[in-house]
Amino acid sequence: MAAKWLFWFNELGSGDINLVGKKCANLGEMTKARVSVPPGFALSLEAYQRYMRDAGLTVEISEFLQRFGEQGPRTYGEFAEASGFIRALMETKPMPADMAAEIRQNYRSLCALCGQDDVAVAVRSSGPVSMPGAFETYLNVRGEEDVIAHIIKVWASTFTVQAIGHRVNNNHPLLIPGIGVAVLKMVRAKTAGVAFTMHPTTMDSTKVVIEGTWGLGESVVGGGVSPDRIIVDKLTGEAEKHINPKLKQVVYKDKGTHTVDVPEDRQNALCLNDDEIKRLVDLALQVEKYYGVPQDIEWVFDDNQGACSLYLVQTRNISVIKSRKKEAEQIADMMLRRVFRSGVG
Repeated sequence: MAAKWLFWFNELGSGDINLVGKKCANLGEMTKARVSVPPGFALSLEAYQRYMRDAGLTVEISEFLQRFGEQGPRTYGEFAEASGFIRALMETKPMPADMAAEIRQNYRSLCALCGQDDVAVAVRSSGPVSMPGAFETYLNVRGEEDVIAHIIKVWASTFTVQAIGHRVNNNHPLLIPGIGVAVLKMVRAKTAGVAFTMHPTTMDSTKVVIEGTWGLGESVVGGGVSPDRIIVDKLTGEAEKHINPKLKQVVYKDKGTHTVDVPEDRQNALCLNDDEIKRLVDLALQVEKYYGVPQDIEWVFDDNQGACSLYLVQTRNISVIKSRKKEAEQIADMMLRRVFRSGVG
């Protein structure tokens, strides 16, 4: 592969969406802007293309799709059949040896940078266009071989049922140019969630809306819990706090994650204190000012070392489809944009 296809975040910027996808490009831009982003690197769309080509997948998938006739799969059942076959096929195909070697080397460099052996990472999809919920993210991945295996899993998630259905319904080819992949250090989350620098239902630009819960933020972005909601006035800093019972939280296992009960004394306690709310609002407004448009942010507070550090793990522009839509439609739009972002590419 002659062209460069692996980039550390500090080599990327918002102009690199077509190179590495939106998520990776924005993480690069925020890294350059000295926002607190976990360290990591990105694989380009070209890496996906080479894997598909060298592994013979482009030909094998094209031949398989012929069984659905000229129109290709058209029903949910056919989408599911195609998804199951193609994803299983892709996960049996090894990555080209030189690509795998370069990823191992860079993962080892990330471990050295973080001062940890087998540092835990998130392996996240990064599409050049937004397809919320279509692609997958894998958390708390450890070790060179698991990183490589989960990059392939992310590539294979370009053929989820949702992704196939989206392409068919929009008359797009089933074989796509590819997606980027982010490999970034996991944050030991005390609390996590999302923040909008515009109210997501009323479109009030004078408010910052924070949603958060204990543990990892996947239960918030995926709708698995009813998070605490804090609405902060940008001018006065006044905060309206809504506490929801938080019975479950997503936490680490040795590898991967699982859902456990929240300790009883935290179930009805606000997951952010006043200092953390202020720090989070300051970060959200800094990012909004940088981009010049309202932002939809994913954030994590890490207290692994005793000092509670705040990290940004994703940001993107809020799609403003002003008040011509009913509130229920606006809520549905926001939910679709947030379903397991991983994912969200």
